[in-house]
Amino acid sequence: MKLISWNVRGLGKARTFRETQQMVQEHRPQILFLCETKMMPKQIQNTTRRLQFQNYFEVSRKGLGGGLVMMWTSEVTLEVKSFSNHHVDAVVHSENGSYWRCTGIYGNPESDQKRHTWELLRRLAALTSLPWLCFGDFNEVLNLNEKLGGKEKSVSRVNDFRETIRDYELRDLGYSGYPFTWSNKRVGSHIIEERLDRFLCDSSWGNYFQEKAAVHLVSWSSYHTPILMEVLEKGKGKRYMRRTFHRVHYEDMWSPYEKCREIVKHEWKDKSCWSKNNPAELFKRKSKESLADLKIWSNQEFNGRDKKLK
Repeated sequence: MKLISWNVRGLGKARTFRETQQMVQEHRPQILFLCETKMMPKQIQNTTRRLQFQNYFEVSRKGLGGGLVMMWTSEVTLEVKSFSNHHVDAVVHSENGSYWRCTGIYGNPESDQKRHTWELLRRLAALTSLPWLCFGDFNEVLNLNEKLGGKEKSVSRVNDFRETIRDYELRDLGYSGYPFTWSNKRVGSHIIEERLDRFLCDSSWGNYFQEKAAVHLVSWSSYHTPILMEVLEKGKGKRYMRRTFHRVHYEDMWSPYEKCREIVKHEWKDKSCWSKNNPAELFKRKSKESLADLKIWSNQEFNGRDKKLK
């Protein structure tokens, strides 16, 4: 699954829409989060359709500025839990039956209002224990070396951001590409660049998903750079196995091994999702997941059944 976050600074501009459309066509994200759309609800509806997303949730602009939208395709099951002028918080249902949180942030740009963004993060962090991916334009750097040019950043404001991250065990997933995500678009000694946009994850994220770095894309229409994240569940071998082995059967030779029981128990222990899903469909999915794990373990432990029997 791919996710793109971008402060577009006005999605209604023809140039910005064309760039957004090209970006979606090239990278094919399943989830797209946009800040500062500066659009009315009807405009958002039409734009979502033109970008070929089947679902969206929008926060209307305030006056002539602001505005958020989270779009997603029919491939994704997503439920918005809360929102404000500065965030959209949702829960995503993964293919394997588990759930994770997906929160887009638009940080307060005014210096004396930034504390409200950190308070928002603290409230959101305390809501659930689901694996959490938090992203967007935080309108603040996390380290002093994330700014080039202009006046020096306020150390106290940077520390406020860092303390919020530390207190709730959030972590920056890093990036590849150009190091800054915002520019004042000037040249020479007048240029100012900062890394204001990022992906954060909580301490449990790495237990379920690969900890991939964000990719800083390129933009010519906004002061901000779009950032791309590929969300990959751990155990790629399971997905490879499901595509390769068309018929997989439980082997009696596995039964005496404690590891076999541990694998099956691990796959079936999450009872919380039974009440939220079609039981028959979930049973089928859990069975496939268990067999996938068992097959991988068998190949590693025995190097194939035939070799073990020899």
